[in-house]
Amino acid sequence: MQPSQHGGNVLQTARELGLEPEALRDFSASINPLGTPDEVMAAIRASLEQIQHYPEIDGASLIQALAEHHQMAPGHFVPGSGSTELIYLLPRVLRPRRALLLAPCFSEYARSLAQIGCSVDYHLLSAEDNFLFDPLSLLHQIRPETDLIVLANPGNPAGTALAPQALLELAAGIREQALLLVDEAFVDFCPDHSLLPHLKHCDNVLVLRSFTKFYAMPGLRAGYLAGAPHTLARLAQAREPWTLSTPALAAARACLGAADFRRHTLRVIPQWRGQLQKGLQELGWRVFPGEANYLLAHLPPGSTKAPQLAATLRAQGILVRDCSNFVGLDETYVRVAVRRPEDNQRLLHALRTLT
Repeated sequence: MQPSQHGGNVLQTARELGLEPEALRDFSASINPLGTPDEVMAAIRASLEQIQHYPEIDGASLIQALAEHHQMAPGHFVPGSGSTELIYLLPRVLRPRRALLLAPCFSEYARSLAQIGCSVDYHLLSAEDNFLFDPLSLLHQIRPETDLIVLANPGNPAGTALAPQALLELAAGIREQALLLVDEAFVDFCPDHSLLPHLKHCDNVLVLRSFTKFYAMPGLRAGYLAGAPHTLARLAQAREPWTLSTPALAAARACLGAADFRRHTLRVIPQWRGQLQKGLQELGWRVFPGEANYLLAHLPPGSTKAPQLAATLRAQGILVRDCSNFVGLDETYVRVAVRRPEDNQRLLHALRTLT
C-alpha cells in the first residue's frame, strides 16, 4: 500500500527549505485563515493544568456538549481523535463488503477499506457537472452487493456542495441495502448544506465532522461521527480508550461555543474566496464554484502542469495542492486554500510571474 500523500506538510517543508514555518504560505491545506479562536486557545491553556491525569476514557464531556449543541440525544455521537481515526474505525467495526466512493475524494477512505479487504468501486464525478451528481441517476449504477457509499459534502477537492434534500433522496433509495457515510469536514463553511439536522429521520446515514478545518487546529486532533444510536453504539464499544487528549477535548468543547467566530468566518471567507477566484480566472484558470475555503482549478491548455507548478511555487515558500494523485483528476488540476487577502495576492503575483 502506498504511503498517504496530503497537503499541509508545513513543518517538514520548512525543515527541507531551511526556513521557519511562519515564512511559508500554505495554500495546500484548507485551514481557516482566521486562525484558532481565542476562546479555544484559552481552553487549551487552561487544560494543561490537568495533563498529569488521564483524559476521559471515552470523551464523555464532548459527547454531552455535542448533544446539547445539536439538540440530539448523546447516543447519536461518537468522538474521535480527528475524523481520520473514525474513517478507519468504521470499516473495522461494520465490515462492509463492497463500497462505492464518489471521486475525486479523500484518499483515506479507500485506504481504510482496503485494510479490511473491502472491494472499492469509484463513481467518477464530472468536471462538466462541477463534480456534483444526480442522486436518482446514481441509484441506477449501484451494484446489488454494495453496502456502503461514501461521499463528501462539500466535496474535496472540488468544494462544490449538494443540498441536504438530494442526499436524503439518495439515503432513502439505498435504505434497505447500504449505509451512506457523508464526510462534512468542511460543511461549517456552508452550514445550510449539512445533513446532520436531518439524522433523526435517517437510520442508514452517518455524518463525519471535524474541528480541524473551520477552527484551525489540525495539530490537535478532534472530530466526531453522528448517526443512529444502534450503529454508533457498536463503534463506541470498539474504540480504543483515551484517544482524545485532555487539551483536545477542551478545545473541541470550546469550538462549539465559538458563535462569534463562526459568524465572522462566514462573513469574510466568501468575500476572500470570490477575490481569489476572480484573480485565478484572470490568469485563464477554470475555477469550480466551491462553497468552502478552497478552490479547485483546471489549468489552461499549454500551461505548466500541476506537479511542476507546485514545485516551482514551493521553492518560493508557497505551497499549493497538486491534485494529480486524486482518483479522477490528473496533472492539470490544482487546489488552493483561501487565505487572507494579502496572502492570496502573494500567490496571484507569483502565478503571474510564471505565465
